[in-house]
Amino acid sequence: MDLQPDKFLEDLSGRYARFYFAAIHDLYVALVSGNKPAAADARERLAELMAETMGAGEVLGASITLRAAARVLGPQAFAADRSRLLRFADEPSQTLLPRVTFTEALEDMVDRTPATIRNSAQRTAQKIAELYSKQRVVAFVMSAEETVTKEAQSFIARALREGISEGEAGRRLAMSVNDIRKKSAEWSEAYARMVFRTNVNTAVTAGRFRQAQDPDIRAVVPAFRFDAVGDGDTRDNHDAADGMILRVDNPAWGRIAPPLGYNCRCQVSHVSRVELELAGRIDRNGNVIEDKVPASAFPDPGFRHGGRPDLFLNAGGR
Repeated sequence: MDLQPDKFLEDLSGRYARFYFAAIHDLYVALVSGNKPAAADARERLAELMAETMGAGEVLGASITLRAAARVLGPQAFAADRSRLLRFADEPSQTLLPRVTFTEALEDMVDRTPATIRNSAQRTAQKIAELYSKQRVVAFVMSAEETVTKEAQSFIARALREGISEGEAGRRLAMSVNDIRKKSAEWSEAYARMVFRTNVNTAVTAGRFRQAQDPDIRAVVPAFRFDAVGDGDTRDNHDAADGMILRVDNPAWGRIAPPLGYNCRCQVSHVSRVELELAGRIDRNGNVIEDKVPASAFPDPGFRHGGRPDLFLNAGGR
């Protein structure tokens, strides 16, 4: 059974997001209570979580690209023994950490890749290993911290309007930490789920694109199709790109690669040369016949991490 990325995100956003929730909630409480050491500790833990989960998400995306190429080269590829990374999401109580670490996921991706394209897997694994660190996800951490800070400031303003007095330390509220925790838990949990889902979807897409740029892979899987979910929650500007096929190296992906906004569930799917030939989408010169990006397809206004995420992360998330 093939692992569906959307299923992966749905499965883990419920149980893995608790790690994000713990760090974000601690940051929220520390900011409201004015505890700078606790805020610094929560910020550090959040950076570690983001680096680890996004690194593993890239490995998943690259693994899916490798499997797409392997199916073209030989249908038996990956069938005998699915990798741990692709297997653990189907286990109801499994979490990404600590059972499957970033390093193990990289090693597993290469080990499970058929020999015909193993060099491609090794090249991409090396790039991913070099990229991921806390410094590389600094923009994602800063974005989350900015949102939490604004919400913490709103919390303080609401508390003051409700008549809760300030303590002797200025803007520190005269509230117990437990009270702050209880009152901020619902917002922190919802926000943690959104951050986790958006970050991991970004990383999975980055892994797909990074692996797809390898010349050995691009020769057999030269294009991506944009896939929107198409249900009632799908935003119109996302749905407008549904079904669009472009070469994996088309510059247009620099502005239209998913996710196109926070909580976006859109994906790109691989389209092999064989599929393109059967659909009449290879011209007489051997080039992919591509679609035009609809004018009504674009990222959500204000979304900070739009465009091809592998290029964004190459630049350190800046």
